[in-house]
Amino acid sequence: MTLCLGQMKYLKMSNTYALSNGERVKKTVIDKRVRVAKQKLLSNQLDDYGYNFCERCKINASQGIPLDCSHNVSVKEAQETGQSELAYDVNNMEVLCRVCHQKKDKLNINYGNE
Repeated sequence: MTLCLGQMKYLKMSNTYALSNGERVKKTVIDKRVRVAKQKLLSNQLDDYGYNFCERCKINASQGIPLDCSHNVSVKEAQETGQSELAYDVNNMEVLCRVCHQKKDKLNINYGNE
């Protein structure tokens, strides 16, 4: 099977997303950077306050409520608008308990441990 130049370009770009500077980044790279950013957000909060808590209702993680790192601009929206770097920008995230996270995103998700 022979691919034309346009097909090869599509295949090369089909799993990449644009940054605001025009650079293209693979989805796997974005996902890794998101994981690192979430760890950094939680670590920064722990360093600043001595414990992790929901930024909205202030519930402490030690009370047995899982905490999530929630995006203000979703990863999907960031990728669709050519601003993929927002997906791993700690300033685009906040620490929320599951209840606040679901309210914010209007979700009803069972995470398998509740």
